[in-house]
Amino acid sequence: MSSKLAIFVGNDRGGYVGFPLWLGLSVAVLDQLTKLLVVSYGEVGWSITVLPGLFNLVHVRNYGAAWGIFSEHTWLLGVVSLVAYVLLVVFFRNLCDGQRFLRIVYGCVSGGIVGNMLDRFFRGSVVDFLDFHWGPHHFPAFNVADISITCGVILLFLHTLFGFGKHKEPISAEEAGEL
Repeated sequence: MSSKLAIFVGNDRGGYVGFPLWLGLSVAVLDQLTKLLVVSYGEVGWSITVLPGLFNLVHVRNYGAAWGIFSEHTWLLGVVSLVAYVLLVVFFRNLCDGQRFLRIVYGCVSGGIVGNMLDRFFRGSVVDFLDFHWGPHHFPAFNVADISITCGVILLFLHTLFGFGKHKEPISAEEAGEL
């Protein structure tokens, strides 16, 4: 790995937090921009068929967590999101445990948390707009933040169970970003 990339991604001893910071920020910004487009297009309830029988763009609001659970506690979910984000930031070094791969997980999850948390605090609900279905069977609508959190959790699962992203052999000083 080049030293410039190693400085950005970080080395295995803690390193620089630039990569997860920029990944998380990029996810949160993309999430908020797509939601702004959805909200500016029209009121809650509109739907555009993109792939008949498979995919629609919609404008729905989720006042709860996944699949609408705890919908009567939107403010509490916002606080829980904030606490989860603060804990991720505080324990970031220990969570990554010297693994560059986990910085990707951290960036995905933290960016998704921030994207949905901003909705809860400033809109009172989370804007969802991606609606996949198979005939009459609809998966709950979701957004960019949800995709990012899900990808982060899947990567963490693969990392934990199967060692995906772990170094099989010790890395050289050059790969670690030392000069």
